[in-house]
Amino acid sequence: MLDPMGVFKRSAVRLLSGSVLPAHRAVLVARCDVMAAMFSGKYAEARSRVVPIHGVSSDTFLAFLEYLYTDTCCPASVLQAMAVLVCAEMYQVKRLQHLCEVCVCAYLQSMPSRELASMGISVIRLLKKAKCHNADQLYVWLLHFIANNYLIFSHKPDFLELSDEEREQVERLRWPSRGYLQELSEYQQRRRQIRKSRCSIM
Repeated sequence: MLDPMGVFKRSAVRLLSGSVLPAHRAVLVARCDVMAAMFSGKYAEARSRVVPIHGVSSDTFLAFLEYLYTDTCCPASVLQAMAVLVCAEMYQVKRLQHLCEVCVCAYLQSMPSRELASMGISVIRLLKKAKCHNADQLYVWLLHFIANNYLIFSHKPDFLELSDEEREQVERLRWPSRGYLQELSEYQQRRRQIRKSRCSIM
């Protein structure tokens, strides 16, 4: 529940978490076209002091409000960045959506391989969510990220959730490539043969 007049009403119907978040109507209207439309004309929100917000947690909506007021966004994790991205897409705040895309990329890129292999977050499902919520830049980046970390993600059960087209692209861009692995195998085999031949001479 959002109070667009800045009046904090604890008794009103609220967000899923039960929170009532005070905010200034002028800020919301100036910063978000969807809310500007919501608060004008014939809609019930134009006459109500407390507006229900559905399908968004209080933490996510607080981060969304913080962006509207300060023009900054600092999600604490990959999952929070994705949640704020979904909220930004819902309210058509494109710049916030792009900032969240950058945050997700930065968090994942900073993780060492060991952490990527053991983390509970499914990168494949992040990819699906990015596609579902029109985060096109993040979707393309995640496809390349999966391909660049092929040996980590190809062994995870959710790798099978990729579409045929996505899997074909990942296989085409994968690293290490099949050619590299074959050359590496041949090189190691030659080294073993050289070592054996040296041992026999000795």
